[in-house]
Amino acid sequence: MGEEFGVAIDLGATRVRACLGTRGGKIIRREARRMVVAKAVREYLGQISSLVSNVTKGIPPDKIQGVCLASPGPLDLKRGLITHTANLPYRDVPVIASLRESLGLEVRLVNDANAGALGEKKWGAGKGRSNVFYLTISTGIGGGAIVDDKLLLGKDGNAAEVGHITIDSSGKLTCGCGKRGHWEAYCSGTGIPALTRLIWEELGEARRARYGSKLSTKMDSVSAADVYGEAERGDEFALRVVEEVGRLNAIGVANIADAYDPELLTIGGGVALNNPERVLSPIHRMTRNYAINRVPEVRLTPLGDDVGLLGALSAAFDPGLIGA
Repeated sequence: MGEEFGVAIDLGATRVRACLGTRGGKIIRREARRMVVAKAVREYLGQISSLVSNVTKGIPPDKIQGVCLASPGPLDLKRGLITHTANLPYRDVPVIASLRESLGLEVRLVNDANAGALGEKKWGAGKGRSNVFYLTISTGIGGGAIVDDKLLLGKDGNAAEVGHITIDSSGKLTCGCGKRGHWEAYCSGTGIPALTRLIWEELGEARRARYGSKLSTKMDSVSAADVYGEAERGDEFALRVVEEVGRLNAIGVANIADAYDPELLTIGGGVALNNPERVLSPIHRMTRNYAINRVPEVRLTPLGDDVGLLGALSAAFDPGLIGA
């Protein structure tokens, strides 16, 4: 019969990654591409199709068990749609129908953070654990929950969309989804710069002068990397921002602990993977101040940036994992 393969796609905010892999989780080929946000959604989907064609080149179609696309939500799994995301201008994208037509392969869809939860459970720190939560802190914030050994999906496939829980009832910052006060608006890669400017503005001129922060000269273009970089160099204002981000992250993790009661919570995504101690330390220190449930073990994912790809790969072989 010969070896069988699956294809996983990780649709990020700025780039798409695809891999060809085996049922045992071995990645044979991989490729990444920075996405061009085209006016026509068909052109955008064509870039994904082209990437899959590259990683499957020379592989007979009958040797490919399936393709699974991990995408930011919200999604509509029943209709095979990406209904919308904070990072794309499209609505109700028929991703399943389009990719099936262009690739001639069976295609499945899963929330990207749910894919991370599957990857963690099957190949990461969650092996042998029945209740696992995967949290990604990157351009956005997302979550996936394994509850009693089963991936929690919800009516449309959007359960555990924790980046859009409200952590600030005053709603000072607006999320990319258009709603106010969401966790993602404050603590994601796109939210941290907005929070930095908010804290700076609220200090007042006299207190800003006292800090003498190097961030003051780049406030209009400050990035999350700038904030964490200056914090590492001991900038007092940057350290204040990082501590506030940590406090808000602890509130978010406490909400996860109380809502899903996991025994393990792993964290991935660019912001966390690039700044592990600055992200994890406040969560470890402060989550118990907000949670009523026993706080789970919280650690960085050992699978790094591949956690979602590996989860999508597992679903390419076993669609029952995602209710397909």
